[in-house]
Amino acid sequence: MAPADHWKRAQLDDHFWESQRAGARAPHVAPINALIDELTIAKDSVQLPYSAPWHGGIEASVLCVLNDPGERAGVPEFFCIRNPDRAADRLRHLMTEFEIAPEEISFWNGYPWPRETKKDLLPDEALEGGKALVEALSLMKNLKLLLLLGRKARDAADAVLPELLAAHPEVQIIRSLHPLGAKSTVQRQAQKHLWEAVASRIEQARP
Repeated sequence: MAPADHWKRAQLDDHFWESQRAGARAPHVAPINALIDELTIAKDSVQLPYSAPWHGGIEASVLCVLNDPGERAGVPEFFCIRNPDRAADRLRHLMTEFEIAPEEISFWNGYPWPRETKKDLLPDEALEGGKALVEALSLMKNLKLLLLLGRKARDAADAVLPELLAAHPEVQIIRSLHPLGAKSTVQRQAQKHLWEAVASRIEQARP
């Protein structure tokens, strides 16, 4: 049985979120969520999504970096593939298909703060996001794979690439489309091949 057989969207009133709030300072997510608190304060206390304890936190072997949390009014409470949105749906379906357990992955955004535009990051935004990404990476204990999914994720990483590579020479970096960016049949097949490779890398990393 695939580990994702019983996963589903968790609407905002689902009891699942109560368990996530209760575990938000659990040891495997506390360092990330403390960093998120710091980033929140740095931008006038604007809300950022917390790392959901249902995922792997600093123990995860994969850090999946997406674009940004969207507009301020719609920022989710947690990074989680059970969020009620289309990007989370797509990630959940891919993880289901390739039997990737939630604790194997942690999530981040290339630009961690909300943006009121969908335009590409400005150079200073990319650098700001890149510096935050470097801080997040420094907390990871078992990282093997860095997924950069989307233009903003890639731009943030590229803004600090020499520092990132020097600090994490053992981490494999994969660049690809945002989960909702695969529109054509060819792109969707490539997306599936990517997640098949992610599953294989996770398996190889197991003791």
